[in-house]
Amino acid sequence: MTVFACTGCGATLTVPVSRVALPVRTLQWYSHALLGALVEPGTYAVNPEPFGPPWRRWAETDRVRSHPFL
Repeated sequence: MTVFACTGCGATLTVPVSRVALPVRTLQWYSHALLGALVEPGTYAVNPEPFGPPWRRWAETDRVRSHPFL
């Protein structure tokens, strides 16, 4: 079990929760439609894909551009 806390003051932010696999539909896009809860209460999931800084140029990665506007 994991409990999340504030890194500044140490205050507990959650009850004990368990890590689960990232749901498949997490990365699906449905315009503005709401998907509802993706994991059960008392659980959390982590996306293993890198996101956020430090930013890298596409040429510095081994990824293939799949979006038509990139």
